[in-house]
Amino acid sequence: MNQPMNLDELLKAAITDPSMRSTFLQTLIKSDVYVIVKNPVRRSSDADDGIQLELITTQNPDGEVFIPFFTSFRALQQFAKRYVDCYKINCLRLFDLIQSVSAVLNPNSYGKEFSSKEIKSILMIARNLRIKAISYNEADTISYRPTSYSVGHITKAASKFLSKQPNVEKAFILEMIKGCEKPQLLLVIDMIGSTRKLFVPLSKYLSKVVRPNEHLSFISLEQDMGKRAAETVEPFYVRKKRYFEK
Repeated sequence: MNQPMNLDELLKAAITDPSMRSTFLQTLIKSDVYVIVKNPVRRSSDADDGIQLELITTQNPDGEVFIPFFTSFRALQQFAKRYVDCYKINCLRLFDLIQSVSAVLNPNSYGKEFSSKEIKSILMIARNLRIKAISYNEADTISYRPTSYSVGHITKAASKFLSKQPNVEKAFILEMIKGCEKPQLLLVIDMIGSTRKLFVPLSKYLSKVVRPNEHLSFISLEQDMGKRAAETVEPFYVRKKRYFEK
């Protein structure tokens, strides 16, 4: 009686035999895989709920960033060639966390690349099949926190611009983290009217002060994501009331 192939064997088979790819993928999303983390991950008392992973990323020869993950601890060791902190996680759950980033299974070996588009497609299929433990809601993979450094160069310029906009009441700035991506700055604007008419000129105005390593996004407080983000910080700008409003 033949023994079923493990994940490593299925991966090797799928590379050379297209008929094995469906079996490999079905097995992969049900399996645990290994990732390299920047800091040791502490398990909470309620299984894995609430755990945030700070994953190591790397680049391919074309300079494209991806997250490496591995079929086994041995495969991870062969890639790292030294001691690293790692974490074992269900592959489907990992895809749910990193759906906006590409990933490569067993890089520098027999491996498989998964583009962001492919990962999202797999998540959608899993959702339709009602496979548990994934959300496929990108908003669920986003977290917010106060800025980790001084952003006075942005808030000063933004306040000057917003003070001339009568339809803006308040503005907030914070860091937004999508899954395992690097944090980016998010401006939440409490306003009425067209966001496009405000955000486009504001973006151009702030481009003069935003640093090369800073990525700035905008969202209206009216949106659910905006409300959720603004709960974490105090506004850096509040419109001064006119005399008749006092």
